[in-house]
Amino acid sequence: MKSLNKVALALLFCLTATAGFTQHSSKPALFGNYPPIINCSAFEFNNALAAAEGQHVVLFFSDNFKFSGTVISNVVKYSNLQSITIKSDQMENTIFHLSRQQLDGDNVSFVGRIISPNANDGYEIKKDTAGNYKLEKIEASKILQECNL
Repeated sequence: MKSLNKVALALLFCLTATAGFTQHSSKPALFGNYPPIINCSAFEFNNALAAAEGQHVVLFFSDNFKFSGTVISNVVKYSNLQSITIKSDQMENTIFHLSRQQLDGDNVSFVGRIISPNANDGYEIKKDTAGNYKLEKIEASKILQECNL
């Protein structure tokens, strides 16, 4: 009988844990009208990184998707790493964070995200095997954790 209680308790724990992980966010999809993948150019990333803190920038990632906002931070760390953060002026609390790392020789790598704590979706910079960059839609609730104080 005691082993049956242990099994029942373990099953209850598993069901509770599963229910907690499968909850969906009630936040709206900010990028619902945009495609799941947007091809973009490293040229646009370099334009962003050339902006100064406080400067207003407009980045054209594709014909139907642009990101505009104010540079709130542009920091060069070490000799091979630069990061910039741009706060959108059109999408409340949406941030574009971009980092460029200078690898060996002329090789450069970009990483970053467009994300909002008020939205369930966002974009992440991905690089394909051919070396082309794209913005790929992500589920922001899997990245951002809620803080309940």
